[in-house]
Parts: sequence; structure tokens; C-alpha cells
Amino acid sequence: MAAKNIKELAKEIEKLAAKAMQKQNSNVKQVSVKSARDKTESEIYSYEPKQYDRTGKLRDSWVANDTTNGIVVENTYEDNNKDILEVVETAIGYDYTGYGYEYEKPRPVVKPTVDDLKDGRLSDALEKDLNSIGIKTK
Repeated sequence: MAAKNIKELAKEIEKLAAKAMQKQNSNVKQVSVKSARDKTESEIYSYEPKQYDRTGKLRDSWVANDTTNGIVVENTYEDNNKDILEVVETAIGYDYTGYGYEYEKPRPVVKPTVDDLKDGRLSDALEKDLNSIGIKTK
């Protein structure tokens, strides 16, 4: 179906963008997940815990899942029914508290990841994904 106006054209472009980034191992998925893992490493794993053993599971549990409009990047790590990312981001729900350790303070990862992706890497990745499904971007 050919777009009859700019609004229809925008909808078609959005559909193509979603299709492109939903491809298995799309560049958008890879860049997004890598950025989240890198931020987890720098923002959360920047110190050595004294009360527990670090597993790396929070860093390694970032995934990109398809949605109706594209993808969502989320962390799937839970421990004893606790959303560990939420605990780390808010500093509410830690099992070990009252020691004054660095981890007892909120350590955001999501917003720094979003901010980090504003450097153009995500746009470049989407351009590559669009090209991979036959959409010329230049």
C-alpha cells in the first residue's frame, strides 16, 4: 500500500523500523544490550562487595525482546523473587544494609544507558538494520 500523506508515510516507516530491529541479532539489539551491560559494569560493578559474592548475573541478564512497536531492552535477573535491577537502582530491598557500603546507595543504570545511547550509535545501528532489509537510507 502506498502512503497517501505524510502521516501514513510515518506509520509505514515506523513499521519498517520495527521489522528491521526485530531481526534476530539486529544491530539495534546488539548495541542496546551491550550498552546496558557496559553501564552495569561501570556503574554497579565498580567496587568489590564485602558481604556477598558477585556473580555477574545482573550484567549478563540484559536481553532485547520484540514488542508491537519494536523492541524493549530489559534485565531479567531475579533472586528470591526480587527484581535485582530495581533493588540496585533504588537501594531498597538489599539483604545487607547498615554497613555504609557504596552499594547501599541508589546506583541507576537504565537512565545512564539511555543517555549513553544518545551518542548516535543507536541511529547508526538502525540504519544498518534498515539497509539489511533492503531499505536504502542514503
